[in-house]
Amino acid sequence: MDLVAGQSWSYRAPRGFETSRLLIGAIASFGDDQHIVCAAAVHAPRRHADGHLERVTIPFLPMTEAAFRSSIVDRDEEAAPLPAAFAEKLTAWQNDPKGLTTFTVPFEGFLDQMIAQQMAEIAGLSAA
Repeated sequence: MDLVAGQSWSYRAPRGFETSRLLIGAIASFGDDQHIVCAAAVHAPRRHADGHLERVTIPFLPMTEAAFRSSIVDRDEEAAPLPAAFAEKLTAWQNDPKGLTTFTVPFEGFLDQMIAQQMAEIAGLSAA
């Protein structure tokens, strides 16, 4: 299935967060086969130090197409609005002098776990 801006996708969200969605805001293309899906996550879980969870919005989440496809389950029929901060975060990412940093691991609901998994992959410690 083609991925296009405006789509809303369910993903393997943690129990209790089944309404969380990945929203595609833009797709950056580099050549014919390299794509970065610039998404936002809405209603995603965030765990506090005391253990309680809250629903949060992650306004910008750049992922390789493979990582995004590994994250998603089903496309919603209707699009959902992007967070207001998406455009600003996209512009900052595009203008980052360090380059277009992108996640190569799937998103499973928790941004902190995604970052840890990405760092483990970079260090060569991942099981994948």
